[in-house]
Amino acid sequence: MGNGVVIKNGQARRVDLKTGSDKGSVGFANARAAASDGDYIVIVYDNGQVRRYDANTGSDKGSVGFSNAVGCGISGGIITINYTNGQSRQYDAHTGSDKGSL
Repeated sequence: MGNGVVIKNGQARRVDLKTGSDKGSVGFANARAAASDGDYIVIVYDNGQVRRYDANTGSDKGSVGFSNAVGCGISGGIITINYTNGQSRQYDAHTGSDKGSL
């Protein structure tokens, strides 16, 4: 099983899902929202940008979606991003490809 994610003082941190132990930071400062499905972590930053990471290593897998994101979720390899205009779109966690609006 992979790692989860929490935000502490604007920094996303990987946590072991079984024990809750801290596995180190992931991404950059100024994280607004974050989610993990155990395999991938997705983080929304204060500037509205979204990036995805490997949950086990913390390695950067690239950006996903558009600017102006306000929230995110991930389940079953599908990332859901919520935008300031009220729109929500889905993306493939592995490739970042757009899967359409909800």
